[in-house]
Amino acid sequence: MSINVEIAVEDLAGLEVAAHAGADRVELCVDLARGGLTPPAELVEACTSRAAALVAARDAKPHFDVHVLIRSRAEHGDFLDRPEEFAYGAEEIALMARQAGEAVTAGAAGVVFGALTEAGELDIAALETVRDGALTAGSSALRGVTLTVHRAVDALADRSQREQAVRTLLGLGTHRVLSSGGAPRALDGAEDLAAMVDAAEGLLDICAGGGVRPADLGDLVGRTGVADIHLSARRRPGAPVEAGAPETRTDPAIVAAAVDAAGEL
Repeated sequence: MSINVEIAVEDLAGLEVAAHAGADRVELCVDLARGGLTPPAELVEACTSRAAALVAARDAKPHFDVHVLIRSRAEHGDFLDRPEEFAYGAEEIALMARQAGEAVTAGAAGVVFGALTEAGELDIAALETVRDGALTAGSSALRGVTLTVHRAVDALADRSQREQAVRTLLGLGTHRVLSSGGAPRALDGAEDLAAMVDAAEGLLDICAGGGVRPADLGDLVGRTGVADIHLSARRRPGAPVEAGAPETRTDPAIVAAAVDAAGEL
């Protein structure tokens, strides 16, 4: 079984760390401390150009690419049981649709987005609007775009709603759903993640993310059946920094450990 490793990064140096350590892709964002926000188009362009150069130089996996988080607002780092964190007005939805298009135009292989209603249900109209912004830009560039719905699904009320969300997102053309199974840590949400994998019926990828550590991968994959894992691999505050290490919060040792653990599964 091949397990894909996605690293959330905030800067160009983080992307380089992830690529050199053997990650399969990165999710590019800013302000990870609050769950991440949309990065500026200039950063997206710099990162996609660098990713292409690393692939060409064989310093990254041949399929290594950049997926961009599209999220206009974050008020709390903890969004579990807070569907309002992902409820957006018309202006915010229009902004995210533009951001999605700009990210694809800047070279992103995919976008990562999500939206809920105040009542805690998928906001289908908002999802379609952001999706269409990305796909229109992809059509203009004559290439496909990978669509990922992020951990907004973890703010849904329960497992049955997450299962139904997977089925609904399949109908919207979504390729991947990022989730912790509604728990603070993906390992604690393993039963929900397994149910989401079953609901996807092999037609959509479930990516386990949220408090994932390299040491957890065997247990997490074994209990859920996911083929994708997501982690930020951020250096712990106060942790020693090796001489000559790049100035980024992405820790090369953690990324390498995750890639090695995935390769053993």
